[in-house]
Amino acid sequence: MGKLIVILIIGAAGYWYWSGPYQASKNGPSAEQQQADNDRKMKKCLRQEASMTAAAGMGGAMVGGGDSEALCADKLGLYKQDGQWIRGSAEDGY
Repeated sequence: MGKLIVILIIGAAGYWYWSGPYQASKNGPSAEQQQADNDRKMKKCLRQEASMTAAAGMGGAMVGGGDSEALCADKLGLYKQDGQWIRGSAEDGY
């Protein structure tokens, strides 16, 4: 009886893993997860650019005042469409 319970538990755990985490890893991130990831990466890049600009200003260097958003978008391969950051480039139509 004990062996049967152990086998059932192992089978249930295997089924849970196969139907949940394994399938999610094979299918890739959902559109919502990809969008959240793009937003997170863009915010991180903008913070880094602001930090570098501030450090350059305090150091007495000439600060170009360029468009940090465009620089980060180009660096990450994103473009803004309907207020959301999309992977690809606007010219590609992705």
